[in-house]
Amino acid sequence: MSINGIGTDYPAARYAAEKTNTNAAGRKFAEQTAQVVQAAGEKTAVLHGLEEAGETAVFSCAEVVSGASVCVYKGADYDAQNPVYKVKIWDASGKATERIVDVSKVDPKNCDKAEMYAFAANLKESGQGSFEDTVLKAVVAKAVRDGEIRSGSGSFDEKTDWVKCVKDIMQSAYRYGDLKGYMEWKKFLGLLEK
Repeated sequence: MSINGIGTDYPAARYAAEKTNTNAAGRKFAEQTAQVVQAAGEKTAVLHGLEEAGETAVFSCAEVVSGASVCVYKGADYDAQNPVYKVKIWDASGKATERIVDVSKVDPKNCDKAEMYAFAANLKESGQGSFEDTVLKAVVAKAVRDGEIRSGSGSFDEKTDWVKCVKDIMQSAYRYGDLKGYMEWKKFLGLLEK
């Protein structure tokens, strides 16, 4: 007996064996996550990003492990033809740094977290995708990338190939039979590769 239909012949016994490995991998990930949280001690995540004078917060998130918080703002002089966003990042102590990101200059194959968040926020703001299809996918990709390097926080200035990261996530979804997830990530990949 085989499972066909997605371009591969996949014997049922092998599928069952890999499904068992998937569950074991999931348990391993849960154990590692618990260890990271335990090693970090009790953390409080503070979500910064209230509206600032003349600016609208279009996206914000807090990182529990690092204690950092980030917010992407659209200014009063925002021009959809030349999208520029302010990205404000707070470290665990609450110290803030700001960056101005011109989305037209962002290369998803070589950009940092602040640039990726501005890029994804612009995709949402320009109507190219929903929150789930754009910003949320960028946050998940960032978490996966941080998990791969085992830091859990990574620098906001560190350049990453987000296209490769998304392709890796797609490959994992495909390998574990999550075709719906694969197709959802493929949509985000299409937005990154425009």
